[in-house]
Amino acid sequence: MANELMLLLCELLLYGMGMLVVFHFRARIGIGVFLTALGSLHFLETYLAANLYVQLLPGIVLSPGSVVLFTGKFLFVLLLYIREDATAARQPIYGLLYGNVLAALLVLLLAQHLNVETNAAQTGELNLLDQMGMLMIWGSMLLFADCLLVILAYERLSRVGGLPIEIRLGLAAIAVLVFDQIGFFAMLHLAYDVPLAAGVGGMLGKIAAAILFTIFLGQYLRRVPAEDEGDAERAARPHLRRLFGALTYRQRYEELRQRARRDAVTSLLNRGEFETLTRDLLERITRQTQSMSLLLFDIDHFKSINDLHGHQTGDRVLRDVAGVLAESVRSTDYAFRFGGDEFAVILVGTSHDGACAFADRLRAEVNRLSIGDTDMTITVSIGVSSILPGKRHGGIDELVRVADTMLYQAKADGRNRVAGEILREVVPSH
Repeated sequence: MANELMLLLCELLLYGMGMLVVFHFRARIGIGVFLTALGSLHFLETYLAANLYVQLLPGIVLSPGSVVLFTGKFLFVLLLYIREDATAARQPIYGLLYGNVLAALLVLLLAQHLNVETNAAQTGELNLLDQMGMLMIWGSMLLFADCLLVILAYERLSRVGGLPIEIRLGLAAIAVLVFDQIGFFAMLHLAYDVPLAAGVGGMLGKIAAAILFTIFLGQYLRRVPAEDEGDAERAARPHLRRLFGALTYRQRYEELRQRARRDAVTSLLNRGEFETLTRDLLERITRQTQSMSLLLFDIDHFKSINDLHGHQTGDRVLRDVAGVLAESVRSTDYAFRFGGDEFAVILVGTSHDGACAFADRLRAEVNRLSIGDTDMTITVSIGVSSILPGKRHGGIDELVRVADTMLYQAKADGRNRVAGEILREVVPSH
């Protein structure tokens, strides 16, 4: 039994590390690699859930497919939502559901072939494939509901102040996994006559696996800023130095240019990059009919922090707030130090409601910061302006003006607030 537990832990570690590698480098190798790996392991997961069970303790029987592979897949979809968005997260959910329905229909046709048996087990294997098709469809329908529920649960828990990200991930996952186990085991029991001990063992195993996965992924979310994920250009430079042994003039120039784009204190993009990037993004999203939102925020009463605690503490506050911001944005978003204690964020392809929700999560995360040995509470006021897809707008100046107005509105409402407004459509004059 100790050997079975060790094997399960090794399987969990292999799955978690393997999937995290392709997730982390998704900007370099393409998110399709991550999604394909997720989908290709789905068949193995379903096969194991129906055919392989191990006993850990008397009365505790579980399947590695359900406990390791399903729990891991489920939490990696949630990780995709956290680091990307709902659009990215629903791709594997729809893909798995569609693929499994298509597989089940193909099996119905395959079963009509006159099978020339070269092995006595062939017919049985085809019947098993037929049964698995039903199980895969049912599992995908449950996964669809699971992922919606876990995202809603995670968002609800994110509004509760002071909860570490591991607790939010764990509570959301465990609640939905209990629901899933009841639904999935019911099908296993009906289709395969799997005993009740496996249902109880599977539930306990999934809860234990969820705890281990959430600790693992929570540390990843804490320690790897979103802007560092898949940074192909930065990751390529050390590789080229090792390959060629020395930097060329062009490489030195590129390093200096990249360094010049960043603010020295916070390492965020600086104000000089803001206008160029924003104009390019506005042109792009206008062509692609995407929405775009701008967040402007500053640290409440920042001058008094410098006056009471000194400029070194003030710089520490700036760096810590920038760290929260860097952990919060996706790889497709842009974070800037706008000047002084003011920051800016550009969210591409995010609705106005989504941008305001992101701003409120960011505000809450900053509010939980602890600055060294001080007992100070850090708060920010955030203004949000958004451009709707397909609407004429006043351009970058209007986007900044509205966000700035909303920032002052948030301050006027008592600080530590979010205020937002959608840009009015500009009607061309005739």
